Amino acid sequence: MSMSQKALQLDGIAHRLTLVEKEVSQLRQMLPPQPAADGEPWYLRHAGRFAGDLEFLEVICLGQGIRRDNRSEEP
Repeated sequence: MSMSQKALQLDGIAHRLTLVEKEVSQLRQMLPPQPAADGEPWYLRHAGRFAGDLEFLEVICLGQGIRRDNRSEEP
């Protein structure tokens, strides 16, 4: 491979790396904010969000039924 071919190849890699870095930056902007300064885990901030929601309760009941049925089918 000649020096000019290597230079072209490196330019192509550098260009692709620049595109990847730009996309990673965009993805990071879509992420939720980092944990609060008090260090509270994200899942505690959302705990209880569906309390009293009848549709969520139905989802829980359906999931329990599926797991119960799957246990009864085991050999």
